[in-house]
Amino acid sequence: MSYSRRRLFEVELFVFEPGTCTLLSGRNGAGKTTLLKIAAGLLKPDRAIVRIEGRDFTWRAARPFLRHRVIYLHQFPYMFNTSVAKNIAYGLRQLRIPRAETKARVSQALEWSGLEELAERDARTLSGGEKQRVALARARVLSPDVLLLDESLSGLDPEARQQTYFLIRRMVSEQVAVVVATHDYELLRQLGDRHLILTDAGHLEDRSPKTTAAPSSHARAPNISPPRRRGQ
Repeated sequence: MSYSRRRLFEVELFVFEPGTCTLLSGRNGAGKTTLLKIAAGLLKPDRAIVRIEGRDFTWRAARPFLRHRVIYLHQFPYMFNTSVAKNIAYGLRQLRIPRAETKARVSQALEWSGLEELAERDARTLSGGEKQRVALARARVLSPDVLLLDESLSGLDPEARQQTYFLIRRMVSEQVAVVVATHDYELLRQLGDRHLILTDAGHLEDRSPKTTAAPSSHARAPNISPPRRRGQ
C-alpha cells in the first residue's frame, strides 16, 4: 500500500480468527490505521486479494461484504446528538430493521454493556470510557464477524480500560474476530490472544507467545471485571 508515493507496507497475509483478540502493534505512522481501514472496506489498496469462506475476491468485489460484516471503530468514537439508546440504534435504523426488533436489540445491548441507567442521557456528555462502551454496543447490535479497534483504549483511565476489556472479551466469546491496534503492546498485553506487529519495513510479523500462537474458540480469558453500574 502506498500513500503520497511512499510505500507504507506490503502485507502478505492478514487473517481474522473467529473468537480471538489480536493485538496489532507498531510505531506511530507505521500504517496500522490504513491497514485496518483497508480491511474494513474504507480505503482502497494498491492491490489485494480477499479470501472469504475459501473463495478469492478482488478488494473491490469484496468491499460490499467488508462494509457489511466488518466494523471499524475510531479512537474517538463519534456520538450523535441524541440519547445513548438512539446512538446504539443508529445502525439498525439505517438497515431499516423493524421498530420492535430494534427496540429489543437495543435493550439487550444496553444490558450487555452496563449502560441501562444512561439510556436516555445525551451521549455527547459521557466520559471517554462510557463513550467507548456505547461504541462497542452500537457495533455489537449489528452482529459483525470482525471488529477493528483503532487505538480505542488509548487515554482511558485504568477502570474504564478494564471495563472496555471486559466487553471486548465478551465479543470474543461470541466468536467475533477482534483486532486492536495499539502503539503500546505492553499496556494491552493481557487482552490479546495473538500479537502481530507492523514493522518499520512494512511487513506484518507474528509475535504471538507460543502458548497462544494457535488460536481456538476457547481462547484464554484474562481476569477482567465487568462494567460497574452507577451507584455501585
